[in-house]
Amino acid sequence: MAQNLTPRLQAAATLVRGGGVLADIGTDHGYLPIHLVKTGKINKAIAADIGKMPLENARKSVEQNALSDKISLRLSDGLKSFSPDDADEFVFAGMGGTLIAEKLSETPWIKDEKYHFVFQPQSRAEELRQFLYENGFQIEKEIATHEGRRVYIAFSAFYNGEKTEYTYADCFLGKLLPTEDAKNHIEKQILRLSDRYNSAALSEEESKTLFETINKLKGFTND
Repeated sequence: MAQNLTPRLQAAATLVRGGGVLADIGTDHGYLPIHLVKTGKINKAIAADIGKMPLENARKSVEQNALSDKISLRLSDGLKSFSPDDADEFVFAGMGGTLIAEKLSETPWIKDEKYHFVFQPQSRAEELRQFLYENGFQIEKEIATHEGRRVYIAFSAFYNGEKTEYTYADCFLGKLLPTEDAKNHIEKQILRLSDRYNSAALSEEESKTLFETINKLKGFTND
């Protein structure tokens, strides 16, 4: 029986390309790689986490599911304990978009077309999208889902070396479709940006950019 996933993790699982070896960065209990191996979507996985306790939780989950031959465990700060041939697909979930972008920037070898990525930033998704646009990554698909009262965004990407021209609004919208969950997410971003827009410390250029961005996001929520 496959590991039951929460809506948040199910969204990430849906975007996984499949086959090969997956590295789950910030694995926590290891539920995602367990599900993907048991459903046959991936062949093997590396469950990685910066914390010893989460990794111990993952070890217990892997052993309880008799998957020690398919899922290995690795203590790692981002991708620092990985080499280019360890995996061909990477999932980053459970950390902020700013931190994910930082971890990617520390690892030059990820700029290779053989890799596939799934991201689920817990905050500041716009900063991660901006990093991807500026560094030759293409966003494929985005999914918005809710778990409890919170909306989660997941998106897949790959590298092809082509930088993407973007507006500030693009960093918030990505390739989201105007579903109810996506609209709820964007409405929260509008509130956050509106607070910034009303700040007296902004330059004229910053005010103009925020004004245009807020209006574009409002257009998305009205679709």
